[in-house]
Amino acid sequence: MKIQLVTEPHSPLSFEVNPMKQWKCTVCGYINKGDTPPETCPVCGADRSLFILLEEAGDIAPAPAEGDASSGVNENSRWRCSVCGYIHTGSSPPEKCPVCGADRSQFVLLPEDPAESEQGEHSSAEENITDDESPKAGGRDPSSFIPERFRDISLKLTELHGHPIAVHIPNGVLPISVMFVFLSLLFGSEALATAAKVNIIMVALTMPIVIVTGMIDWINTFKGRMTEVFRIKMICAGVVTFLSIILAIWWLVDPDLYAQGLFNNFFFFLLHLVDLAAGAIAGWYGGKLVFRTK
Repeated sequence: MKIQLVTEPHSPLSFEVNPMKQWKCTVCGYINKGDTPPETCPVCGADRSLFILLEEAGDIAPAPAEGDASSGVNENSRWRCSVCGYIHTGSSPPEKCPVCGADRSQFVLLPEDPAESEQGEHSSAEENITDDESPKAGGRDPSSFIPERFRDISLKLTELHGHPIAVHIPNGVLPISVMFVFLSLLFGSEALATAAKVNIIMVALTMPIVIVTGMIDWINTFKGRMTEVFRIKMICAGVVTFLSIILAIWWLVDPDLYAQGLFNNFFFFLLHLVDLAAGAIAGWYGGKLVFRTK
């Protein structure tokens, strides 16, 4: 667009006004509009140096306008989240994926042909891990964090649902441990205290397996893309692991604390509740990813 100002006769002053620039995060694909890229990516936290100018890179095609018949987009168009596979119906993708929290730039328009659409909705873990369009973490393909000799094993773990199986252990044991802690402190029961101690030790021992299998699934199934949902799940997993280890050591150092009652061990019990809350939050978000619910 060109604007022309006339200051004197026969002395036109003209300048060009550039349209809003678009900057793409090369780590997670987030699109930012402005004259300069943001200091850090609001989605994955990448530094501004990892943003590229789309106009110069020729990296993106203009999005079809809503209601534009020539684009084939209408209110019944189907958009697939390229991170988690969630399907949205409408004339445009949502601002944020209700399942994994990915930005709207991560949605792709599915073809109207049912056969092609079905093929686009489902992809295997192996297809995801070798996808050339997968984002780079710090300039690296996320799949490169899995050594080549373990690649087949990691894909097999994803195929056999290694993470959902592993995560059910602490998710089932942790609530029981908290209940036993409460009852042992309330009634001063040594037997219940022993049960609580054994259960929290089991949680502490299994969390590393949960974290490793979760990272493998994140890379294989979700291409290692860092969205709000995955960030929350990782933080919660760290909290559960840390608190479970602390509480297990606490039990081992002071095995007779149950005799001191609930009031004198309120902080100890409170840490168990925080541990349980973190596990519940991670499980809730995990359920959204597995069942693709809103």
